[in-house]
Amino acid sequence: MERFVLPIGQNPLQTRADVERALHQLLEPVKGRFTEGNAGLHLGDFAAHYGEASAHMEAFSRMLWGLAPLWSQGGGEEYLPLFRRGLVCGTDPDHPVYWGAVADYDQKIVEMAAIALTLLLCGERLKLSRTEAQNLHRWLSGVEGRALPQNNWLFFRVLVQAAFRRMGWPWNREQLEADLSRLEDWVLGEGWYCDGQPSQIDYYIPFGMHYYGLIYARFMDQKDPVSCRRFRERAARFAPDFLYWFEDGGRAVPFGRSLTYRFGQCAFFSALAFAEVEALPWGVMKSRVLGNLRDWFTQPIFSPEGLLTVGYGYPNLCMSENYNAPGSPYWALKAFLCLALPESHPFWQAEEQIPVLEPLHPLPQARMLLARSEAQVQLFPAGQSCVCQLGQVGPKYEKLVYSSRFGFSVSRGDSLEEGAFDSCLAVSEAGEDRWRTQRGFDAWEVAADHTWRRYSPMRGVQIEVTVTPAFPSHRREYCITTDRPIDVVDGGFAVPAGEETVRWEACGVTVRCPWGVSAIRCEEGGGEPLAAVPWPNTNLLHPLTRIPSIHWRLEPGEHRLVTWVTGDVWER
Repeated sequence: MERFVLPIGQNPLQTRADVERALHQLLEPVKGRFTEGNAGLHLGDFAAHYGEASAHMEAFSRMLWGLAPLWSQGGGEEYLPLFRRGLVCGTDPDHPVYWGAVADYDQKIVEMAAIALTLLLCGERLKLSRTEAQNLHRWLSGVEGRALPQNNWLFFRVLVQAAFRRMGWPWNREQLEADLSRLEDWVLGEGWYCDGQPSQIDYYIPFGMHYYGLIYARFMDQKDPVSCRRFRERAARFAPDFLYWFEDGGRAVPFGRSLTYRFGQCAFFSALAFAEVEALPWGVMKSRVLGNLRDWFTQPIFSPEGLLTVGYGYPNLCMSENYNAPGSPYWALKAFLCLALPESHPFWQAEEQIPVLEPLHPLPQARMLLARSEAQVQLFPAGQSCVCQLGQVGPKYEKLVYSSRFGFSVSRGDSLEEGAFDSCLAVSEAGEDRWRTQRGFDAWEVAADHTWRRYSPMRGVQIEVTVTPAFPSHRREYCITTDRPIDVVDGGFAVPAGEETVRWEACGVTVRCPWGVSAIRCEEGGGEPLAAVPWPNTNLLHPLTRIPSIHWRLEPGEHRLVTWVTGDVWER
C-alpha cells in the first residue's frame, strides 16, 4: 500500500545540519496552533486524565526539549519570541492564561523539566524582565514540597533546582538533597536503575533516569561533584548494555510503557554526548541517534498535517496510557539534545560506526535476556511487572518475548480475537472463551541462557515456564497445574496480514509475510494448531495481524507442554 511521505521522511539525517532541519520539519506544523497568549498548543481533541488546560501546557513545554538545544547554539530565532511570550504569559498570575498553582502529582511538574533545561542551556536568551523572571521563579518554585510519584518524577524537581542555581535565583538545598538521596534508592548496580519499582525496568531508565542525571552532571559538576561523578559513571557503565536494545540499522525493540515517545529511545546517546561522557566511540553514539531517527521518520507516525500522533508504529490510541494527550509524543524531542553541541564537536565529526555485539546478552539487573542479529532484537524478560493501572501494562511488561520486527500486541477484550495473545500463554475456563494471561509473578529467574517464571493467572491454576533463546527461535517449556478443566493457547509472534501465507502441520503452523516468518511447533503435549485472527490495531507495529498458535484442552492435574517458536526476518 502506498503511503504519503512527508519531507522529513526524505531527510538523510547524516549531518548536524540534517538533524537541525529535521527539528524544523517537526516544529513547522505546530506554529499555527498556539492558544491565547501562546501559553499552550492545541494539537488534538482527545483527552488525558489531567484535562485540556494541562494538555495545552504540556504540548507547549515539550517543544522546548528540541528548541532549547537549538537556541543554545544560536539557531531557531523565529521560534524564540513565540515561546518567550508563552512562558511570560503562562507564569504571570495576573494574566488570563496563567498556568495556575501547582498541586500534588500535577502534570505541570513533568513539564517544568523542559523549562528548566531551557534556563540551563540558554536562560539569558529569554531576556526576561525582573518581574517576568520573578514570576517564572515563583511558578517553578511551586514544585517544592509537593507530593510526587516515587519514580523518575523526582528528577523534574532536581532539574528545577539546578536551573535556579545556574540562574542565580533562590534555591532549596534541603529539597534538592532529599530528592537526590531518594533517587539513590533505585540504583540496581552495573549502571542500572529501576523506575521506582524494583520490577519496572524499561525505557525510563535510559530516557528518564540517565538522561536527567547527565544533564545535571553537565551543569552542576563544580557545585555537586559527588552526584555528578555518580551519574557519569553509571551512564558509562549502562551504555554498552543499552546498545543491545537496537538493531544495527537503529530500530529499537518495543517494551514497556510510554512507547508513544518513539525516538526518545535514542535520547540517552544524545545526552551521553552532551555530557561529554565518551563511554562509547563517538561514531557509535552517533549511529544510534541518527539510525533511530532515520528509522522513525520513515514510519507512518504523522498526521497528514505533519503532527506526531499517539501510537507507536502507526497512530493508535488502543495502546496508549491514561497520560497520553495530543502533545505527549513531542517528549521525543529530547533526542535533539545533541543540537546543543557545535558542528566542531567530535560527535558530529565522527563517522557513524556500527558496534560489534554478542548474539546473546544477559542483563540480570534489568531482569531480561537480549538475543539479536543485525536485523532483529528479541527481548526475553522475567520478573518484570508494572503495578500501576496506566493502560495495558500486562502485555507491555509480561509477555515471554518482545521483538523489534514483530512488535507485540495489546488486548482489546478477553475473547481470543480481542485478546491478541501473541508471545504469551493465555488461559480460559474450559469452553468459555474468556482468557487471562500473566499479571504479576510468584518467582522468577534470569540465567545466562534462559529465563524462568512462576505465576498464577487464575485461582487454582499455577504455571511455570522456562524460555530458552536459540535465535531466531526459542523453546518454551510449561509445567501447568490445574484443579479444573481449562483451555490454554500458546501464541507465537504476530505477522502482518494481507499478503501472508499459512502452512499447516500436524503439530504446528507457519505464517509467512513478504519480509519474515513466524512459526510455532508443539514438541510435547499434543495440541491443535491455529492461526488466530486478532482484532485490528492490537499490534504496535502492524494494524492487521495473524498469530500462529497452539491450543490445548487440559483436564485437572499436572501437565508438561513444550513448544518451539520462531520469528525470523530476511529484509532489514
